[in-house]
Amino acid sequence: MTSRPVGWIASVGLYRIGLAYGEVRDSAATIVVSVALSWPFCLYLFGLNDLADAASDRLNPRKDSWIHGAADPIAQARWARAAPWVGGAVVAAASVTLPFRATAILLALLLLAWMYSSRPLRLKEVPIVDGIVTAAIMIGLLGAGYASGPALGHIPAESWAVAPALAGLHIYASVVDVASDKRAGHRTLAVRAGPRFATAVALAASVASAATVPLLDYAPAIALYMLFQPIVIAMAWAFPRWITPRRALAALGVAGVATLLYLLLVYLR
Repeated sequence: MTSRPVGWIASVGLYRIGLAYGEVRDSAATIVVSVALSWPFCLYLFGLNDLADAASDRLNPRKDSWIHGAADPIAQARWARAAPWVGGAVVAAASVTLPFRATAILLALLLLAWMYSSRPLRLKEVPIVDGIVTAAIMIGLLGAGYASGPALGHIPAESWAVAPALAGLHIYASVVDVASDKRAGHRTLAVRAGPRFATAVALAASVASAATVPLLDYAPAIALYMLFQPIVIAMAWAFPRWITPRRALAALGVAGVATLLYLLLVYLR
């Protein structure tokens, strides 16, 4: 539950799409890393976050599910505290089978995930930076795929132009969790500046990425999602009684997973 099996689709999918875009041939190393980026990576990424957020998670109605994670991850304290590091160690060990640049990217992502969730830095509570870190981790998984071949291929601008949308999606998630975060003393953007302001920032970031759709050569599925995200957030802003943040985030989550699954069907080899 802590690893959020739906999250496996995103982490493995982004890496595999990076392989396809970089025209990297599959090898024993890329297959091992693909496996490591499923349960082990997500256990590390989300497990550290759940341990740090235990106080708010107990108050969060979204928790205690296979999608959003355990409500009380430290019920079995010794195992729960060790498990994320086991997952991280698996990813680190698998990464050394890749070319150095791909290994460096994956090790940097492990460090960034720790910095995001854990003190003393706890970047999750630094407004705007929290969204940038989430975008960096997702783009980094894609980049690790690009870098897994013998030669570094051309990295298209589309890989970077999606960053504001990814950051905006993460910032919007803080709107959904504002009540539990506030009660637990977590200083997210929505807690500091209010849900309406956080929604406006998320919308602005989403629009920034959507504006690049006519200019760049996105896959049709990605282009559709990038246009869908600001529309949903704008509708939630305009009609909060009918489209609550939780409903809007659920719609975006379903659309995002569907987009990744479609791309996997197209690019998975």
